[in-house]
Amino acid sequence: MGQQSASEDFSDIPTALGVPYTYWFIGGIEPQRYAEAERAGRVAQDVPVNHSAGFAPVIQPTLDTGTEALVVAALAWLAPESRAT
Repeated sequence: MGQQSASEDFSDIPTALGVPYTYWFIGGIEPQRYAEAERAGRVAQDVPVNHSAGFAPVIQPTLDTGTEALVVAALAWLAPESRAT
């Protein structure tokens, strides 16, 4: 991902605690709206991001997809056999 308007203070807590962290990007815009913005070369102008008053991800399938992706990642990280010894 390129530069985004994300929570710039997100990394402060894990850095202070000396623990690893990650920041996930999950798309949630209507595919047709994104495709139109991309064709017009206006993704940055026409696709609202978080912290924007126009940010309103499509609830489904965004919620299910994001939840499933994060659960799979957490299980992969937490699984004892996946850790290097």
